Amino acid sequence: MTVEIGIVGAGNRGQAHADSYGDVDGADVVAVADIDEEAAAELADDHGADVYGDFRDMLDDAGVDAVSVCVHNNLHRPVAEAAADAGAHIFTEKPMAATYADAKAMADAAETAGVHIGVQNYDLFNDETRAASRLVDQGELGEPYYARGVFSRRRGRPYIDGYGTPGFVSKDSAGGGPVIDIGTYVLGQLLYLLGNADVERVGGATFEKTDDAYAEEQVGENRDTYTGRLEESGYDVEDSGVGMAHLADGSVLELRAAWHMYLPDRPSVVAGSQGGLQLDPFEFYTTTGDYEATVSLDLDEYERRQGLIAGDGYETADTGDQFAHWIDTIEGDVDGEPIDTGDLALNSMRIMEGIYLSQAAGRELTAEEIAEQSESTAVEL
Repeated sequence: MTVEIGIVGAGNRGQAHADSYGDVDGADVVAVADIDEEAAAELADDHGADVYGDFRDMLDDAGVDAVSVCVHNNLHRPVAEAAADAGAHIFTEKPMAATYADAKAMADAAETAGVHIGVQNYDLFNDETRAASRLVDQGELGEPYYARGVFSRRRGRPYIDGYGTPGFVSKDSAGGGPVIDIGTYVLGQLLYLLGNADVERVGGATFEKTDDAYAEEQVGENRDTYTGRLEESGYDVEDSGVGMAHLADGSVLELRAAWHMYLPDRPSVVAGSQGGLQLDPFEFYTTTGDYEATVSLDLDEYERRQGLIAGDGYETADTGDQFAHWIDTIEGDVDGEPIDTGDLALNSMRIMEGIYLSQAAGRELTAEEIAEQSESTAVEL
């Protein structure tokens, strides 16, 4: 069976999705939709696909089995709901949406329609996460109860500092800054390793320090370039955010996400009652024979050997990435339980918006309060 896919959004992310599907057996990009029909035509030409200026026309005419949603965050909900109504499976760029309310509506629409919904998170499928998951499943950590996730740049605001477009730094299109832009990666990864228990309460704070960061004594003669880009982009999101989520099983998850913070990035970690681990570089901490042990695992050799076992003994088989996993999920071909990237992203969304709402409230908020206070920011199309 071939899963026929429509790409909505022909920008950088749409190109990345289309190229990734090109490497997956059983996936075929058959249609591309974008209001910029020239961009859609260019991407479609690369993949022998049909071109549409309106994604609804694509859903009506192309008969796609699945849709990749590669537009800005506040556009995810209307595209996903339309895809669900058309009976198409939904795979969306991260974060799932700009608010928990919109993400929950997307999940509900998929459930009602009986289609799968997945969310892009490459960290869920890297070698480090696979190794950590195996150790957790084998009981090597005992009972996991704490995780800390960090995704922190010294200076890396999208567009302002180079990479990306102004849409990343505007609440109207993105909904927020690094908390939902890059925090979503580590939250999904660590929630997965902790078992994705329900969120009970969230506290946090966000910071915006652009004026100080681009002072003349900091950036010299380049100041006009940065301030010009700030003004042009309408930058109105946070530079950094920190938060803590208490989960229903008693475990705790901390997050630090920053586009700009004068601190180094740090590896994410998970601690359990009988062991702990650091993800990158990967280390396993335990006690053996009454000695405290720090163990390095050869992840590359393990993955190579598994590829040889799955292959013909000479050529390694691809052990799978998120796009292959998504196609296998649609077809029901996943070996074991598929990773529910949609549910992980929805739980992550409650934490991320909880950080924003906690900042506004000046206190921790319960999961129920977050759901009640969350409002749709989706753009009507």
